[in-house]
Amino acid sequence: MFGKSLSRAGRRNKNPVGPTQSEVDSAGDLFKDFTGEFPDKLTTYKIKNPKTGLVIGKLDGVLYTTVRDGKTEEYIHDFKKGSRPLLVSSHDGESLHILGGDYAFTERGIEG
Repeated sequence: MFGKSLSRAGRRNKNPVGPTQSEVDSAGDLFKDFTGEFPDKLTTYKIKNPKTGLVIGKLDGVLYTTVRDGKTEEYIHDFKKGSRPLLVSSHDGESLHILGGDYAFTERGIEG
């Protein structure tokens, strides 16, 4: 019986699992710590997680704009040489991913 369902589909179906309440709470806490404000809504995004990609290179830094304590702020973060993550493109070129590296996102922003 087990082999029959596998041969029909060719593989097992994955059970989609959403975020846990603990993960949502943790993200909300970090948002509050970083922005100084409580999140006003929960937005979910379906993120493609490609199985194949290509490494573009090491990511030297990130520039981003956000609102902190009610003010729009622009940030430039340069990664330390030993902390740089990889910048990876999906195989179809439709999404970029930051992988690895020795850094953390905290209430102070990107550290590392």
